[in-house]
Amino acid sequence: MKEQNIFINQIGYATESQKFGYVRCHKDEKFYIKDEKNQIVYSGKLLPPKNDAVVAEDICTIDFSDFTQKGKFYICIADDVSFPFEIGENLFSDLYYKILRYFYLSRCGQKIEDKDFGHEPCHTGKALIYGTKEEIDVQGGWHDAGDYGRYIVAGTKTCMDLLLAYEAKSSFEKFDILDEVRFELEWMLQMQRPDGALYHKISCFKFCGFIEPQYEKEQIVLAPISTTATADFAGCAAYAHTFYKKSDPEFAQKLLDAAIKAQNFIDSNPDFIYTNPPEITTGGYGDRNITDEKYFALCSLYAATKDKKYLEKAIDLFQNYQEIPRDGTEPQKTEMFQGFGWGSVAAYGTEILLRNKELIDSNLYQTLKKAIIDRAETLLKISENACFGTCIERVFWGSNGHVCDEAHLLLLVHDLTGKKEYFDVAKKQFDYILGCNPVNYCYVTGFGSNPTVNPHHRPSGALKKCMPGMLAGGPAAGLHDADAKKYLQGKSPLNCYIDVVGSYSTNEIAIYWNSPLVYVIAKLGLV
Repeated sequence: MKEQNIFINQIGYATESQKFGYVRCHKDEKFYIKDEKNQIVYSGKLLPPKNDAVVAEDICTIDFSDFTQKGKFYICIADDVSFPFEIGENLFSDLYYKILRYFYLSRCGQKIEDKDFGHEPCHTGKALIYGTKEEIDVQGGWHDAGDYGRYIVAGTKTCMDLLLAYEAKSSFEKFDILDEVRFELEWMLQMQRPDGALYHKISCFKFCGFIEPQYEKEQIVLAPISTTATADFAGCAAYAHTFYKKSDPEFAQKLLDAAIKAQNFIDSNPDFIYTNPPEITTGGYGDRNITDEKYFALCSLYAATKDKKYLEKAIDLFQNYQEIPRDGTEPQKTEMFQGFGWGSVAAYGTEILLRNKELIDSNLYQTLKKAIIDRAETLLKISENACFGTCIERVFWGSNGHVCDEAHLLLLVHDLTGKKEYFDVAKKQFDYILGCNPVNYCYVTGFGSNPTVNPHHRPSGALKKCMPGMLAGGPAAGLHDADAKKYLQGKSPLNCYIDVVGSYSTNEIAIYWNSPLVYVIAKLGLV
């Protein structure tokens, strides 16, 4: 394939939306849009170039927002031609459905009905409780990523995103989000000990090869408990219970009771910081700072119960937050980071309180609102100076999920302020995922002219076909795997991506990268 120098959203643009493409800086300053008959239907001038640290080359913006003709088009600049794209309505419904269906196809312990990726129930054996000879029955949950482990901190973040997406777009008839989330919640309930604590994860002792899930027959093991898993579950279950109160009040109450039990465990026990035992080598999902998880749990429990003891504790954590430096020096008091990642969940708690404005006093509301807006303002400044309008300055493992999480925050602030600039920058993050990026990939499998086709995903690898609707992890400047080290040396951070199965650090998939993309599509009003 000839190197592409023009970058566009490879699916397309809603008729009345902002429409940006990008191009490596060109001696020609004029661009043309042509239709399927090769007729010029629009022209304009490139905007001045930008150059940032994560792209490290001059990139010009192509603004054709005022072009509203429906149809299929491509952009020409001298001899360079873009991939085709469409302008119209309802362009993203199939994308939305396939991204959601990925969760069903990732169910564990259940027969999956699908002509390509169907299989008999997997991982149905009893789980060994690590450090004991006791075995218990734990069924269900989603396979977490390219592997077959199931992890509480990943699952809770995923459920929160999907529930918030449902709240934004509950009328999508092709997929039952609440039923899908319930499948994960039912598994989480089994991961709770009688004393309220949550086992951190369930997996085999080590990763299997690229086989279908029903063929992984090794002993599955419940890893030790952790405070992060327990707090994340408390926050997620308390929030989720409101979605099931009408349809199944008994299940809703079960969730709330379990959330309270989890919080009671946290209140009456020391912190359990998770690290993998030496015999377990699957994903660790460790977290040195657990204050944000505790804060999220307390905010959610307050909104669910109206019991002010939870709010008082949450405010204390918010006001006295300490960051734990990576160099091992003493913790430093600072503002609590407002994030939506699996390892930084404070923004879920803050969002819950802000969306329940009537439950908190005006001073607290303004304080929390300012914390979120300050973070969004930082993102706007980063985007303004970025080649592709992205909001990321550090390109780490799972960067595509992070891009979607930042879009989530911007869309929350748009709701709080009504200011269009937050919405517009969130839309740029979405365009980045679907092709407006320096490697010119649509990072969602099965979509666009140049999609990811070789994900680090065991079912896809085993069956030699790519499951559609999965968001690849995306560029990772750390070059963490052998393929990244071999092929990406010397590249700028946003170019550190390779579409090969072995590159788990750039091309793996995960439930908690798909879930914020579901939220962003719903909140942008694209379905």
